[in-house]
Amino acid sequence: MTCAQCGRDLGTPLRTGRPRRYCSRSCQGRAYRRRRDNGRLSALARHPHVKSNAEHMIEVATTLADTQGVDGLTLRAIARHAGQPFSAVQHAFGSRDRLVAALVQHLLAPHHAGPHRDPPVEKLARLAEQEWQVYRAHPWLVDILASTRPPLVPAVLDMAGASVEAFVALGLSPAIALRRYLALNAYIQGMALLLHAEQREGADPGITYRSWWAEQIRRLDRTGSQRRHPWLGDVTAGTPPETFDADAAFRDGLHRVLIGLTHTA
Repeated sequence: MTCAQCGRDLGTPLRTGRPRRYCSRSCQGRAYRRRRDNGRLSALARHPHVKSNAEHMIEVATTLADTQGVDGLTLRAIARHAGQPFSAVQHAFGSRDRLVAALVQHLLAPHHAGPHRDPPVEKLARLAEQEWQVYRAHPWLVDILASTRPPLVPAVLDMAGASVEAFVALGLSPAIALRRYLALNAYIQGMALLLHAEQREGADPGITYRSWWAEQIRRLDRTGSQRRHPWLGDVTAGTPPETFDADAAFRDGLHRVLIGLTHTA
């Protein structure tokens, strides 16, 4: 028998117990991750000729982060999944920080292309919606951008600059416009952190958002918390939703945040 992942000989089969399928835990883990990404990384590795090497590596990096999280994003992991020599990935990016910066540019650039002549408030709403949609598609990205020192790639500077210009167009000074942009960005990224948390917590199929809420309501009722905090009964009345509606919460709050931040008096 041979390992289902690497093809290495497994030796003499055991007489009892479940037959071995993998030669090591490492191979078992790689096989699990391959199944979890539904073959997307394998498909990318089979068709690298469609794009340049660097573009292909970025696509692989995006899929790897989407399926396994940003913590597993290393030059060696990209090389392995892209079917490229490590030296080629190192030549293309040089370091993990530069790889992450290239990934941020790749994901944000398409959302800030082309001229727009929206009124300032509509422009701010559009930019916020565009950033939100990137986080919806790639929730892990907020872990990189929710920082006082994010990768200052052109797309990040374009995104920030467009928002600052919109605040300045309302009559604010550049310094105040930057503070208002940071406050707006903190709201967007704060909601994205909730979205990311829901994605991680919802990974366990046995504990849905609805079942979690139902258990919390029962616990709060047993401990008397609902009597001490009557508002809990109001917000949990009826059947809890199956999932956390991040979009509804984001847009409801965004409208109100923009009213406050664009007030110039």
